[in-house]
Amino acid sequence: MENEEIILSILKEIKNGNTPVHTSYNLTLDMWAEFIEYLDDKKYITEVTIYWFGDDEYYDERVHSVDLSKTKLTPFGENFLAEQMN
Repeated sequence: MENEEIILSILKEIKNGNTPVHTSYNLTLDMWAEFIEYLDDKKYITEVTIYWFGDDEYYDERVHSVDLSKTKLTPFGENFLAEQMN
């Protein structure tokens, strides 16, 4: 699956009220966190929490988990998804 397809699929899942998981896309947790972080940085989604191993000051940059249980599509994300689907 191409990166763009993964992004659109994640956004569709969230729009439909589902919580996507990295195993559905055959991604490692670190790769999954990168996709989710990208979508959050682009303001397509909100209410994302990424947990890292390590303490508050020094992360070893390994992802512990990604919590999307409260994640929602933003209006900007909805518009992006609508544009891509047409």
